[in-house]
Amino acid sequence: MMPSIFNDVIGPVMRGPSSSHTAAAHRIGSLIRQFCRPEGGRVLVEFDRKGSLATTYEGQGSAMGLISGLLGLSILDREMIRYNELARERGLDVVFSITDLVHKHPNTYSIIVEAANDERFSFVAVSTGGGMIEFIEINGCRVSLKGDFFATLVCFESAPAGRIEKLAEELGKIPALSDVFLSLDDEEKCLIVLMSREPVSGKARELIDSIGDAAWIKHIAPVMPVIGGFTGTLPFTSVGEMLALAVSDGKDLADLAIDYESARAGIEPGRVVSMMSEIVSFIRTSIGEGLKGTVYRDRILGHQSHLILEAEREKRIFATPMNRITSYVTALMEAKSSMGIIVAAPTAGSSGVLGGTVLGLAEENASSEDKIARAFLAAGLIGVFIADRYTFAAEEGGCQVECGAASGMTAAALVNLLGGTARQASDAASMALQNMLGLICDPVADRVEVPCLGKNILAAGNAMNSANMSMAGFDKVIPLDEVIDAMKSVGESLPSSLCCTGLGGLSITPTALKIQENLKLNNPGN
Repeated sequence: MMPSIFNDVIGPVMRGPSSSHTAAAHRIGSLIRQFCRPEGGRVLVEFDRKGSLATTYEGQGSAMGLISGLLGLSILDREMIRYNELARERGLDVVFSITDLVHKHPNTYSIIVEAANDERFSFVAVSTGGGMIEFIEINGCRVSLKGDFFATLVCFESAPAGRIEKLAEELGKIPALSDVFLSLDDEEKCLIVLMSREPVSGKARELIDSIGDAAWIKHIAPVMPVIGGFTGTLPFTSVGEMLALAVSDGKDLADLAIDYESARAGIEPGRVVSMMSEIVSFIRTSIGEGLKGTVYRDRILGHQSHLILEAEREKRIFATPMNRITSYVTALMEAKSSMGIIVAAPTAGSSGVLGGTVLGLAEENASSEDKIARAFLAAGLIGVFIADRYTFAAEEGGCQVECGAASGMTAAALVNLLGGTARQASDAASMALQNMLGLICDPVADRVEVPCLGKNILAAGNAMNSANMSMAGFDKVIPLDEVIDAMKSVGESLPSSLCCTGLGGLSITPTALKIQENLKLNNPGN
């Protein structure tokens, strides 16, 4: 299924330094908690020694997110910063181990839960970027659970195969179920997995309740904001189809985004706009919190977001629109680094770009709230194509897929804010992405601050210039979809040391290593 603007591109609304680490880990923990309550039990979490999580799971919030999710905390609850203390208080024993895994995605979680009631579950889950997740294995059976459906799982350990297949066939005939599939492990254990847009009821519930020999039955609620499984037809599935529709129907990129997400999510167009307006409200609040000044012990940078506008007022620097943008981008990054509430757009590490640039320029030009929400929707649609053709995970493609993607999305948003066409917005996104190809991810001291802040500001300026160039008539030369494919090719060529592992670039400079050591000494619980 094609990506959703709200599930896969703009969001989650979260606390924490990283969407692919903190938010994704929290969603993984929250889903596992629905299988079994881990308090009073033991959890073993294994990371591949060659993956990203082996070196970043503490500093970038994977441990915090996972334990908070396992304990049932909301991703918006500031108590999650006490995750180690809370685990001890509630009798949850979590052990992290670095080993060799057969699953080679850099963000793979291999988790074994031994609950206090003697239930035992094993899970393999992957963080796929921007807070998106996928469970690919449960108790040795292959699955594909992304947290965007109501799921019912029925496990058999010794029932006849023919009977199980017949049961699955009967369930598959029920219209209310979006999908039904069987999964077998090597020891003849079997899972029937049912996916639906609402909790299982009616005929499906009767069939499930009549099963007398299942080892266990679990009903799992979604953790994503938009439920999957809508069977309506999407208005387009490629950039080319989108641009053709824009011409034939006379629609701008925001109109097309509303049409797309309405069809993708099965919700009314007005609901799409109101959902984005709520997200804009969160971002505006985050900027305000950042500008007021934030304090957090476990960080590198202090409060700086006020400095640029102060320097402008004192005429120590040139007065340009970029000063307000720089202030707002920095405020968002400071809110993130102090465990404030932010919106990943498309990731937490690049969360300053879209909000800081659009709201900064919108204030300069007195843009209406509706125009701002529509600009964000336009950005979201560009992100859909990036997510569909590649990824937002820096662990796979470097920072070009985080700050680079955010820059392309923001360029399109600005064109929409200026009243440009869908083609002009697409061209602006293309130019912005072209300028960011090859951007590496090399966070200092395993914190999403340096050089992340500078890259967010770079991406914001690039977005504004690309939008202006497109509106002025500059030729983008390479179409957007080809640029995304080129970005994927570049990302696949980058060594893992430059993809958010802390093993290359600025991460391994003497100063960075000294900062990391000092942070460990000052924050021994991390």
